[in-house]
Amino acid sequence: MRDNKTYKKAIKNGYWHEVIKGNKFFYKDSGAQFYIKGIAYQQSKAECNEHWDFGFMDTAYIDPLANTTTCLRDLRYLKDLGINTVRVYSINPMADHDTCMNAFGEAGIYVIADLSEPSQSVDRKNPSWDFSLFHRYTSVVDSMHKYPNMLGFFAGNEVSNDCNTTAASPFVKASIRDTKMYISASKYRKIPVGYSSNDDAETREKVANYFVCDDSDGDSRVDFYGINMYEWCGYSSFVHSGYRDRTLDFQDYPVPIFFSEFGCNLQRPRPFTEIEALYSDRMTHVWSGGIAYMYFEETNAYGVVRIQQDGTVVKLADYENLKQGFHKVHPKVLHAKDYQPKISAYIKCLSQNAAWRASSEIPPSPNSDKCDCLQSSLSCIISPVTVVDKPVLLGEVCQVTNCSSIIADGATGEYGEFSLCSLEQRLGYALNSYHLSQNLSSESCHWDGRAFYNFKIGGGRKTCAEELGQEYLNVLDGLPPGTQNKRLSQSAVGSLHSKVQTSSDALKLETGWKIIATVATVVTVFILKSYA
Repeated sequence: MRDNKTYKKAIKNGYWHEVIKGNKFFYKDSGAQFYIKGIAYQQSKAECNEHWDFGFMDTAYIDPLANTTTCLRDLRYLKDLGINTVRVYSINPMADHDTCMNAFGEAGIYVIADLSEPSQSVDRKNPSWDFSLFHRYTSVVDSMHKYPNMLGFFAGNEVSNDCNTTAASPFVKASIRDTKMYISASKYRKIPVGYSSNDDAETREKVANYFVCDDSDGDSRVDFYGINMYEWCGYSSFVHSGYRDRTLDFQDYPVPIFFSEFGCNLQRPRPFTEIEALYSDRMTHVWSGGIAYMYFEETNAYGVVRIQQDGTVVKLADYENLKQGFHKVHPKVLHAKDYQPKISAYIKCLSQNAAWRASSEIPPSPNSDKCDCLQSSLSCIISPVTVVDKPVLLGEVCQVTNCSSIIADGATGEYGEFSLCSLEQRLGYALNSYHLSQNLSSESCHWDGRAFYNFKIGGGRKTCAEELGQEYLNVLDGLPPGTQNKRLSQSAVGSLHSKVQTSSDALKLETGWKIIATVATVVTVFILKSYA
């Protein structure tokens, strides 16, 4: 494991991070192969016994790398376990991670972070890839790219988790493409971007194939792949657990693959006997280690420590078993200079069928200019004074008007002109479309008080595409005249970099004015009542 001196020298010279060659990780400086010995490290806010006041940066989740008290407290336990990687599922991009990340780096611990968070991710049932989600993902990249112990990012976790949700995978693949292109356009270090899948028997191999297939330039292909693997329970074996079969399944996988979660809990305490098999010669030619689930004990009974209300850490029996497992194994180490990948970099995509509906055509990149233009042209919009269930209202409106321009279908590979705009913008388009079809009648922009006539625009305004024309939209997209918006150019991704910041600043300004207007209204009503 790397020490403080090595880490500080690496920060100065920029070589502490790892590189990928074929289907393996290697240390950049020594060229030695790197195996993940990890643990999932994030406490559920709902089950947290401790009270932490995060003030204005409070979120629906606890970012464990932003809480210096707990990360420094837990560091000695992570080191004692033999951990060299932690997986964090939600990062607050507004928070300061310097103390935790540097402390972990000095201890030789890497971080793999998911780009999503509970309220912002690709929804497997209603998938989309819009600018707000792009903003979320790239904000995490902006926040974490500077740390040399940032091992990689997950662009999705178990999104297509059965044969009924496979049409969501194109949206994840689009997010991988745009995140990788954003990293490149921002001139950041080439941090790998991957995907974490579940172990569903019906879709396991199809999902794995989809995220590495066809893409000739590698933009939408994952740099690494994780599987949340819970097949080995208790005192199983390499054969009976299914590990042998999974190793055969992925023996020709072209990028590093590892267990992004493991640790079946049907037997407690967990003996973690699978560790010996995972780091043995029977598996290391395919697998690059794994991440035990998880550090914190919660209702789901997967933890290795319990946190008392006063913040005290109590080791569970699982802790000692995991520690013994990691310390006992010493996998065979290859060297990059001696390793020549024999696996073909090109993988053909599987054909669509009833169990695999994901199209090879993935969504275009989000275009904030187009969507902002759309929003500014609407004469009928969502009511600003009523709480609106947007998905429900959108379903109602699309039953009586044509919504093809805002529908994105990952199964057919058809993505409407405004399908990658935000839910609010797409709903506005649908409301406005119906309002226009009804000759701008006042009744057609009501929807039981959920819609509102936009007096700033006035009646008769056309949709953005009609108002500006396709050629102008191409200019906004950075595309030549007459071309279709299938893909965002490198320069366009670069322009999105500045748009993310501009969008954020505009949102803060708009929110400020809304607060001022609300306060002014309340004060006016109070004064009028006082004189009544």
